[in-house]
Amino acid sequence: MTLMAKAPTVSRHAGLRTILRDETSELHRRVERHPLLSPLIKPGLTHQAYALVLKAFHEFYVSLEPWLLPALQDEWPDFGRYHYQCRAALLARDLRDLGYRPASPPARPLSCESPSELGSRGSVLGVLYVLEGATQGGSVIAPRVVRELGLSPGFGARYFHLYVDQCWDDFLALMASPSLQPCFRRAALSARQTFLTLQVYLDHWHQVAMRS
Repeated sequence: MTLMAKAPTVSRHAGLRTILRDETSELHRRVERHPLLSPLIKPGLTHQAYALVLKAFHEFYVSLEPWLLPALQDEWPDFGRYHYQCRAALLARDLRDLGYRPASPPARPLSCESPSELGSRGSVLGVLYVLEGATQGGSVIAPRVVRELGLSPGFGARYFHLYVDQCWDDFLALMASPSLQPCFRRAALSARQTFLTLQVYLDHWHQVAMRS
C-alpha cells in the first residue's frame, strides 16, 4: 500500500527547522512509538529483536540511497562541514556481526514509490532532515545495546553510534543558510514522505516478527 504525504500548510515567516519539526511531529512520534522499535528502550532486549530493527532500517536505506547519493552530488557538491555517511553499508556490517546475511536490494521499495521525488534541493533537504534527526536517538539506544547485547561501536552497533560524529549539528548549520529558506514547501513534503516510507518498512518487519 502506498502512503502519500499531504501538502504542507506553513508560514514563510517560520524558520526552516521549525517548519520541518512542526510538519513532521505527528509522523515522528508514530515512528518513535512503533512496536518494532519499542524493544530498543525496554529491559530484556534480545539479539533477535535487535536484528529485526537492523533489517528494517537496512532495507529502507538500500531502497533510498540509490536515489539520495546521486542527488546529493547534483544538489550540494560542497556541503561545508556537513558530510552524509552511507547507512546501508553500516547496517550490513552490523547484521553480519550478528550472524545475519543482509537482504539483497528489493526490486522496488515496499511503498511502491521512491521515498521522495528527489531531484531538487528542497526534496534532498527534507530527506536529510529525517535521516540526520534519526541519529539522535542513538544517544539513548547505543548505550543500551552495548550494555544488554555486548556490542560496540565497531561491532554490531555502528549504525546507532552515528550520533557521535555530530553530523546533526553540522546539518543544522547547513539548514540555517538563508538561501535554503525558499525550499520549505518541497522540504516539508519530502520529510513527511520519508517518514511515511520508513513506517512501511517498520510495519513490514513487525509483521515478519509477529509471524515468527
